[in-house]
Amino acid sequence: MNYSGKYLTIIFLLIGFLFLYQPLEGQIVFGQPPSGEIKFIYQSWTITETSDAETTLNQWVLPVYGFVPVRDNVEIIFTSSTAGASRDVGDDDISLTGLNDSRVAVYASFFEDRVLLGAGINLPTGKKSLDSDEIGVVNWLTESFLNFPIKNYGEGFGATIEAGYARTFDAFSFGGGASYLLKTAYEPLEGIEDYKPGNMLRLAAFGTAQRDQFWGRLSLVYSIYGEDKLDGTSLFKDGDIFDLTAEFRFSQDRISALLGLREIVRGKDKRIISGELNTEPEKSHGAETRIYGETVYRVTERIGLKGLLDYQYVAANGYADDHPRSFGSSNYFGFGAGVTGSFYEMFRGVAEFEYFTGSADDDILDLSGWQFIIGVGASF
Repeated sequence: MNYSGKYLTIIFLLIGFLFLYQPLEGQIVFGQPPSGEIKFIYQSWTITETSDAETTLNQWVLPVYGFVPVRDNVEIIFTSSTAGASRDVGDDDISLTGLNDSRVAVYASFFEDRVLLGAGINLPTGKKSLDSDEIGVVNWLTESFLNFPIKNYGEGFGATIEAGYARTFDAFSFGGGASYLLKTAYEPLEGIEDYKPGNMLRLAAFGTAQRDQFWGRLSLVYSIYGEDKLDGTSLFKDGDIFDLTAEFRFSQDRISALLGLREIVRGKDKRIISGELNTEPEKSHGAETRIYGETVYRVTERIGLKGLLDYQYVAANGYADDHPRSFGSSNYFGFGAGVTGSFYEMFRGVAEFEYFTGSADDDILDLSGWQFIIGVGASF
């Protein structure tokens, strides 16, 4: 008896959280044909200080995703991307362009598709050995109050092992899983040759429910990080991260709507204090709350029109206002539209535009930005 529709759907929803990086969102079920997707994403932000000084940040990303079934219960996933970014401050224009790391993962199901095991590798194809100007661009990309699709470029070789389990009872499903990512040393900056990021353990659990036109999902992901080391000496450790996502979908006739909520809470980091690695006195990162929505109206059987809404709030970190590490609350609001379509039976496409406006660091910084996405996929 084939239980793929019951169990593997929910396991692969879990894998979307556990797999290290997957630039294209998607849901995979055993038994589907080979498929691939490619997108072009362009995002731009202008950050204006109270002194009217402006910083413009731009990024384009070309992510590629491939899915190949090997046997009935064995499948391979491949992801990679190329990205470019620039920072403009007055007459100062700095750019950073290169490949990102590539990732290959193999998944196999067992016990009537209720158990899934996976293993993957991170191929160090991404850009490394950044100079001081390039690392300045990356520092902006990693700011939590901005939503750039690519935060960093290249790391060293890595390996991931994963396991998931799922069950379905009538209209309800639940699942759980774990992944462990092993990282090796690489050269992130010029002259720094033996930097090893900490390994990472992720634990996840979630459930789904469906009744008539309504569908809902709740997921919990807890991430634990090891210590970052330079030449064998510990110098930093990311705090644990708790990630909660709730989504609700409604579909009827030609209309479908999605409403989502995501909450990310980060623990205290460890850093060098008084010559030793100690837990920092306050949190460096405030909690992140994101509310997003999407509506689709099917104009025809093959063409749909989309409306997009997005709101993000990042709370102030734990440091007092007069502390040099203090950073106030930030938020942005986004809205946009798009079109989806399918053609020639095997092809599908999407195009979206979204505009953002907001502020950061307790209104010290004004934010405005926009994003354009165009993509095409095919099943063979």
